[in-house]
Amino acid sequence: MENSVEGSTAMSPSNFPIKLLPTYEETLEWLLEQLPMFHRVGPAAYRQGLEGIQTLCRYIGHPERRMGKVIHVAGTNGKGSVAHMLAAILQAHGYRTGLFTSPHLWDFRERIRINGQPIEEERIVHWVSTLQQCLDYPQPSFFEFTTAMAFAHFAESNLDFVVIETGLGGRLDSTNIVQPVLTLITHIDWDHMNLLGNTLPLIAAEKAGIMKRGVPLILGRTQIEEIQNIFVNKAHELRCLIYNSDQCYRLRKVPLEDSYAWRVERSGKTWSHLLHCDLLGDYQAENLGQTLMAMDILRQMGEDLDDDKILQGLSNVSGLTGLQGRWQTWGHHPIRITDVAHNQEGIRAIVNQVQSTLLRLSKDAEGDQPQAHWVLGMVSDKDHDSVLALLPKAAHYYFCAPSIPRALRAEDLAEKAKSYDLTGSVWPSVDHAWRAAVSAAGKFDLVIATGSFFVVAEINHCGQN
Repeated sequence: MENSVEGSTAMSPSNFPIKLLPTYEETLEWLLEQLPMFHRVGPAAYRQGLEGIQTLCRYIGHPERRMGKVIHVAGTNGKGSVAHMLAAILQAHGYRTGLFTSPHLWDFRERIRINGQPIEEERIVHWVSTLQQCLDYPQPSFFEFTTAMAFAHFAESNLDFVVIETGLGGRLDSTNIVQPVLTLITHIDWDHMNLLGNTLPLIAAEKAGIMKRGVPLILGRTQIEEIQNIFVNKAHELRCLIYNSDQCYRLRKVPLEDSYAWRVERSGKTWSHLLHCDLLGDYQAENLGQTLMAMDILRQMGEDLDDDKILQGLSNVSGLTGLQGRWQTWGHHPIRITDVAHNQEGIRAIVNQVQSTLLRLSKDAEGDQPQAHWVLGMVSDKDHDSVLALLPKAAHYYFCAPSIPRALRAEDLAEKAKSYDLTGSVWPSVDHAWRAAVSAAGKFDLVIATGSFFVVAEINHCGQN
């Protein structure tokens, strides 16, 4: 159970410096150093309870109550993609839309966007300097600080909608002080067991914590009975409607000349038009169905939403919102892919698409068998065994470690991988591993980097891909 996904270790007032920061660079350095992120240091940065974020928001006039219509998204995998899809569709309709997600890949400002544009540096300086002076709560975590800043930025920006992704869990997540008009929970699976619980029902109960009285909930997938009952019972308690989007929407890939689209079936009836989405992961089928279900519910709530605008938004999610790192293709010959998948379910989806891609490449490979060159790095507090057990033995592995304290040493990862007959070479950095993989790959091979957000973040897509 957590409040701040990226919280800090506890700090007393005496060692929590209050310093008005005149430049963005100094402000960002202060944020990253004084308030360590969960994604960098792991459970040591974990913070329980909503008292901190409530105190910060009270100090700046309760911005969470003045942000426009809020859509709240939680889940194990897919919540970032769903949040960006929702924002893209709303933007395509002309709604002024805020988007709060985590973690960032390259730039802290990615976390807080309005109509796809990152928060301005001067607003970060302003709000950090303001929040530093909240003496009633002198030891906020990184995520509490960032969440309060996002809410403040949205409240002052005259928005129609705000799409908010939880950091981790839901019940005690810092974002869970909002009153949404709609909640979405993507598929529940194993992740962060040391914080959320060591059974799927316990994890589901934490995610279900974002549900609010009378507010509709959309599930991305009908869960197994013991998990589904968690949501059904909670919905009964809160007198809110619950929708299983996979019982309404089915999406099937349709190959095109150089890409593919989705054939959409809603309640047994096939759409006359194809759905094009610039997020090319096969696993996006479920996320797209949940997003389309959300549009149906918003229509029932009185929003004027147009099919053409929905299709327009989904065709350009990355362009409208800035989303990166989801089966992102950087080039061909060899195909070069980055994906932030890092847990059991995410890696399983990636492995399936790698295999289907290699099969497709084999048709053009002029007799050669295409190979997968896998750049792999992980953090130390994940369930490495469940991930390594899924990876293909035939791939060539380039073991590395992202440059964060929480990283699993490349040598240790390689040693663990041997137990699963995964072999390859150890590299001193993500940069070296990626360059080596691209250099070694043949024309019809596939290079993929995955295992951690930080692996993807460290790949210099401008110069190496």
